[in-house]
Amino acid sequence: MDDDAPENASDSIRYQGKAVDDDEEIVAFLDAQRSGVLGLADDGQPHLVTQLFVYDDEDGAIYLHGAQAGRAYGIVADGGSVDGESAGGDNDDRATVEACFTTSEMGRFIPADEPVNFTVEYTSVVAYGEIGLVEDAAAKRGVLERFMAKFAPHLSAGQDYEEMAEESIDRTAVYRLDVERWSGKHGEKAPEYPGAYDLDEVAESE
Repeated sequence: MDDDAPENASDSIRYQGKAVDDDEEIVAFLDAQRSGVLGLADDGQPHLVTQLFVYDDEDGAIYLHGAQAGRAYGIVADGGSVDGESAGGDNDDRATVEACFTTSEMGRFIPADEPVNFTVEYTSVVAYGEIGLVEDAAAKRGVLERFMAKFAPHLSAGQDYEEMAEESIDRTAVYRLDVERWSGKHGEKAPEYPGAYDLDEVAESE
């Protein structure tokens, strides 16, 4: 990570014992996650949408994509665009909107003597920054190829599926959220904790 890395705001978490102050741990978690929730403001009203994503540590940016239609697209499109020729692009001279993004995972549930003390294994990251549309065709292609590498690593372009056509790229909305600050949080993680259980397994056995 470089000097342009997002500000780590994990020290603002109320329970400091759960805060993740290691940026590399946050990056590794983002790399491993597949989907998250993008938060936008639409005329003072919150708008949330769940999407697949990739995180680029070099750019310090979260990338998402979708159709050039819908409420989220309208909110971001009204804000402006991102220009650039690299996979992430250059974020100079742009108009954007404020956004937040969160992703999390849950592990086992951990019982206690009293219900108030029951807890769960989990990790979560919340990121804040400005979001805009990537307009440069080469930059869009680079981002979309990153999605294919993450979500179809066993398949190859030109062999298992056709190369992305220019018209497909043109009609796809690619979003770049430049992360200004983030915070990470994790709960109990005790491999040998007595009584810890997987809720799905317990529910199936009932």
